[in-house]
Amino acid sequence: MLLVACADKRQGQIEKVLFMLNRSGTYYEMTTSKGRRYYLNVDSLLDHIDTAYIKTCKAAIALPVVQPLLDSLCSDKELYEFTGRRYSPVVRLTATDALIRRKYAHLEQILLSNYADTTMINVSADDVGWEEHTGSVFLRNIQSCKGKVVTNREDSLRNDSLALFTAGLSKYQYTKKLLLRLPPKESYYARIKEIALKERTYQALKALAAFRREGDKAILLNALSHYDNGNESFYGEDNEVNNALLAVAVWPCEDFIPLLKRIRDYEIYKSECSMPPRNKYLFEAVMAYDNRWAYNFIDETLDLSLKKLKQGHSSDSTMATGFRSAMLSHYNPRFASLLKKYPGDDFEDGYE
Repeated sequence: MLLVACADKRQGQIEKVLFMLNRSGTYYEMTTSKGRRYYLNVDSLLDHIDTAYIKTCKAAIALPVVQPLLDSLCSDKELYEFTGRRYSPVVRLTATDALIRRKYAHLEQILLSNYADTTMINVSADDVGWEEHTGSVFLRNIQSCKGKVVTNREDSLRNDSLALFTAGLSKYQYTKKLLLRLPPKESYYARIKEIALKERTYQALKALAAFRREGDKAILLNALSHYDNGNESFYGEDNEVNNALLAVAVWPCEDFIPLLKRIRDYEIYKSECSMPPRNKYLFEAVMAYDNRWAYNFIDETLDLSLKKLKQGHSSDSTMATGFRSAMLSHYNPRFASLLKKYPGDDFEDGYE
């Protein structure tokens, strides 16, 4: 009877955790590949949670984070069951986190069942929240085990191929990051070009530029020409011009210089404040030419910005900030003297 009572209590606790996960609707990113299984005092953590009150409460209330409790309560078999598609994304991801910590042998099967789930989910990490496709989070979490016992190199390469070649998945955050670091492999070329032109995922522009094909110059020139599109967010990582500037940084071609000048002039002389990410990527693109012209261009740009600053446009100090950030990311001694001449604050964009 005691064993039955204990089993019933544990099942009730699991159901309470599942309820809380679904009620929250937010997945909290936690340490997985370098972590250990959670062994928590479940009773003390769950006894004070009144699910009946939460169910009837109409006002918004803060809910405790209960993800680690699923790890403490469940066996491998139970957690694997919770990764099935009949459960919510939060439950599936939480169960997968626990299995990653346990170095579960069948993570690849879990990924293959979930990578194509395009349901949007709220994600939170370090007090920062965002929306992301469920499949993208699965890819990121399981691929974080790359090179470890649980995910071998062959599986990892196949997973990246799924993200890259499956139609529509170029909108995943995972795939966008993947595009920014892809090598110019011939077998990727057609798909990268399709992503850039048809799916309009502009992170593909950098990958496309790495091939340095004459016929693709028109694509990059067209993207750069949209610098005055007021409907785009300069802060957004999906910004077409920002990604085109990252592309120029890997293919510093003379044909792009006129548009780099026009972008510079637009950023300096427009009435509203300049945006640091755009400026940073502009400087990175120019620095890639690594010649006297590039030095003079940056010197002239920062001088023009300083003159505008002295006229009372305080926000234009971000030009110097953008240059400093570019140098921190891609230091080049050719431009070191300009750091002293035009000091700026560090700017962390968290993009590349």
